[in-house]
Amino acid sequence: MDNKKLSPLKFLPDASKMPWGTVEYLLADLGFVDSVAIEGWLKGNTLSDIMQTYLERLVGEPAFEWYGTQFPVLVKKLQVKGRTSLHINPDDETAEQRYDAFGKTALWYVTEAGADARLYLGFKRPVGADEFYHACADGSVEDLLYSIKPRVGESFLITPGLVHAAKDVILLEVAESSELWFRLHDWGSQEREMHLEEAFDLIHFGQYERTKAPSKELLAAEVQFTVGQIHLTAPLESHAGIEETFLIYICVGGAATLKADGEVFRFAEGELVLVPAECSEFVLAPEGDSAVVLEVRMDPHASGDIVSEPVEE
Repeated sequence: MDNKKLSPLKFLPDASKMPWGTVEYLLADLGFVDSVAIEGWLKGNTLSDIMQTYLERLVGEPAFEWYGTQFPVLVKKLQVKGRTSLHINPDDETAEQRYDAFGKTALWYVTEAGADARLYLGFKRPVGADEFYHACADGSVEDLLYSIKPRVGESFLITPGLVHAAKDVILLEVAESSELWFRLHDWGSQEREMHLEEAFDLIHFGQYERTKAPSKELLAAEVQFTVGQIHLTAPLESHAGIEETFLIYICVGGAATLKADGEVFRFAEGELVLVPAECSEFVLAPEGDSAVVLEVRMDPHASGDIVSEPVEE
């Protein structure tokens, strides 16, 4: 069975309640969360088991050389009804040296924004370390933070060292396969552990400058992942064998289908399909007139999408 060609996979979401709302893991290989396949001939297997068995056949040689048997990225939905704590993520080097773990670079994609929606991203101006420490202690830290009212369809790169939080918004998060982060402030709540002293030297105290997306179609091109946005109005056919990377397609508008090896995988808004690296021939199509999907891959230096021109039905 190990020699059978891998086909696309869909997974069962794993949701947990949080003080501020709900976190729903759509795809994760984290130990405490291990996504289970619900479609594809590997149905019933966990992502970590599939990764351990099929290695580079699942993720591609470049990703396997860097991440080994750890699936490289996670995808989750954050339904923020209140306000998350203010926290930061470490970089890969610090995470490896101090915690024997991966760091965390992430992309937030806004799928819904409430009347009170805000994202807190870094600082309005350069801030002194003492000033920030005392502002966290006396509860005035919000006055130092850069905040923005996000719009549906916007994306924001969350880089290591960037203080960040979210309020009254639903976000799709694509990130390195890590949940190593540090809580700096919790808006007066004393119920959860703070990590301010532990993470103080990791904070970037400069003024926030938003990282611009490379283009309208390419939302992020990082070493850890590339995220593209595809507006589907007609079927798109993959190029066979030109890239060696896994692909994750996440529907963020409408519904779509992915056809491969005689199977059809439907995924509606908020759902995803994982395409293994060795599954190089497939057709991605909207269900109806159009759909919007995000494409996640580990190929930051790609010059274009893996899909070609529309094909004839």
